[in-house]
Formats: sequence, C-alpha cells, structure tokens
Amino acid sequence: MKLEQMLTAMVPFIGTTGLTIDAITPGAATATLPSRPEVHNHLGTAHAGAVYTLGESASGGAVLSIFADLMPGVFVALKEATVRHSKARAGDVTAKATVDGDPAEIRGRFDATGKVDFVVSVTMTVDGVETGVNTYTWAVRAPRS
Repeated sequence: MKLEQMLTAMVPFIGTTGLTIDAITPGAATATLPSRPEVHNHLGTAHAGAVYTLGESASGGAVLSIFADLMPGVFVALKEATVRHSKARAGDVTAKATVDGDPAEIRGRFDATGKVDFVVSVTMTVDGVETGVNTYTWAVRAPRS
C-alpha cells in the first residue's frame, strides 16, 4: 500500500473534508483541499478548520514518511500546533509539509530512546500565493510493556 493510501486508511477523518494526500516523500508531504462550498466560510474561502485539517494531514504524511515501517505499533500523536493565516484567497489550497531537521536523525533519536518529539512546518498556498504557515509538533513513542 502506498503511504498516501495508508495515511487516508489510518485516519478516516481525512476523507470527510475531501482533501487529498498527493505525495509523501522522505521528510515531506503535499496535500490539497479542493475549493468547494462544503469547506467554505462566509467569505467564500476555505474555512480555517478545513485549512487546519489540511495542514495537520500533510504534516502527518511527513511523520508517516519516517515511521511507516513501525505502524501501527508505535504511538503517534499531535502534541502542539501553531497557526498563522496571512492572506484570504479563494481557490484550491495546497499544503506542503516539511520536517524541521534531518529525518534520519529524528528516526535515530527514536531508535535510541523509544521516544522523540519534532516539528513539521507546513506552508499553505492558493495558486502559488502563500496564505498561511502552520507548525505541528508530533510525539512518537514506543509501546509500553
């Protein structure tokens, strides 16, 4: 199963928004939220909650790129998030997520200690124009005995 399909299968909520996980590569992922009335706000742009979900999903893809081989055996959870909206713009929203740091080093810390926290930065754009930047802090833990 491709990582993009794996993430969508693991997190059914992704499908409720109509977003797609477009690509997952080592330490990164891209997702798209198509513009449609069901995800719009009163301004006709993507609702903040839908955009947050898009960014969180893309960041989850970046996490999966590092830890997929351990799933579902490890505990993976969002620990913290910051959201910065910079421009309202109508259209399809694209989220590009990138792990802050070296994915191999992050995995190495987990392998050595059984736990790791790290940040994934996500840039949102509409037609190539930045509309926001979010950061998501993830916790990955080995199962308790």
